[in-house]
Amino acid sequence: MGLLDLARYAPDRELLPPGRVFRWLGLGEGEGEGVAQYGSARGYLPLREWLAESLRRLGIATSAERILLTGGLQHALDLLLRALVRPGDAVLVEDPSYPGLPPLLALHQLAAVGLPVHREGVLPEEAAELLRRTKVRAAILTPTLHNPSGVVLDAGRRRKLLTLLRRAGVLVIEEFFDPALVCEGAAPPPFAALDPGVVVVGSFSKALFPGLRVGWITGPAALVDRAAAVKCTADLSGSTFLEAAAWTLCKRGVLETQFARLRRTAKARRGIVLGLLEAAPPGVGWSHPKGGFSLLMTLPPGWSSRDVAARAAKRGVWVLAGPSMSVSGRDDVLRVAYAAAGGTALRRGMKDVMAALRPERGGVPLV
Repeated sequence: MGLLDLARYAPDRELLPPGRVFRWLGLGEGEGEGVAQYGSARGYLPLREWLAESLRRLGIATSAERILLTGGLQHALDLLLRALVRPGDAVLVEDPSYPGLPPLLALHQLAAVGLPVHREGVLPEEAAELLRRTKVRAAILTPTLHNPSGVVLDAGRRRKLLTLLRRAGVLVIEEFFDPALVCEGAAPPPFAALDPGVVVVGSFSKALFPGLRVGWITGPAALVDRAAAVKCTADLSGSTFLEAAAWTLCKRGVLETQFARLRRTAKARRGIVLGLLEAAPPGVGWSHPKGGFSLLMTLPPGWSSRDVAARAAKRGVWVLAGPSMSVSGRDDVLRVAYAAAGGTALRRGMKDVMAALRPERGGVPLV
C-alpha cells in the first residue's frame, strides 16, 4: 500500500467536476486533475514556458524559472513593492499614470515622485533633475503605450532615461505592453532588452480581456525569488485553472488574432477622436497615441479638469480628471478612453466632450 496523505486538505479525483469541464480548456486526459489542485506558487509551467519564449523573441533574456505568474498587473506590482521597497522609499512614476497606481503607492506608504508626462511623453532631462533632488529607490515606467497618453517613447529618450536611472542605482520596473498592440510604427526594444537588471510586469488584460486575471513578473532571478516568497505566503498559489485557460488561448492563436483586431479597431477609433479634437478650443492639446485605447488631453493654464469632467458628466459622458490618476494632483489633464465605445456612440460622446470644454452659457469663464 502506498503512502496516504491525510494531512493535505485537497480533493481527490472522485471529488472533482467531471472531466469534460477540463476538456473545455483543451486539456488532455489526466491534465484536468492537476489544473484543479493547488498549483505551484510560480504558476502554470506551460504558460510560463510560452511567455518566456515570447519575451525572448523581443530581446528579453528570461526563462520559465524566472517568470512568476500573478493575478493581473496590479497584483504583480503589489508583490514587487512588498518584496523590494519599504515605507518611506521614494518611487518615481509617470505623472499622470493609470488610476490604480497612486492608491497602490499610498497603500505601501511610499513617497511618489511624479515625472511629468507631456504630449510627447516624459523627458529625460526632467528625470535627471528629479534624481538630483531626491534619492529614488525604484521607478515604475511604461515606455510602450503609456496609459493614459498612448505614447511610445522613442529609442533615444528610452536609452537616456534608462541610463540615468541605472547610474543612480534605481530599480527599474517596466510595465509591459506588447509591441504587437502598437498600431502606428514600430516600438523600440523594451527597457528589459536593453538592461537585464530591469524587472518587467505584464498581463493579459489589455490584449485578451480584463476578466482573465493573469499577469506575470520576470527579471533577475534573485528579485523574482523574493516576489515569489511573498506570493507564496499571501495566496499559496495562483489560479491554475485561469492560467491554463490563458495558455490555451495563447497556444490556439487567439492572442495573435486578437492583436490584429485590436490594432485595426484602435486605429479606427483613434481617427474618430483625433478628427473631432480638431474642433477643441485654442490652447487645448492632446497626445498622439500609437496604439491602445486612450489619449491624454492637456488643458490651458487656469482650467480645471474636474470642472470639464463634471460638465461632460452632465451630458452623460465620463472622462477621467487628472487628480484621479496623478500622484501630484494634476488638474490640467484628462484621460479620454475609447475602449468602451466606437462608431456613432464614440462620435456623439466626443462631441459632448467638446461641448464640455466650453463653459456653459452664462457660466463663470474658465480663464
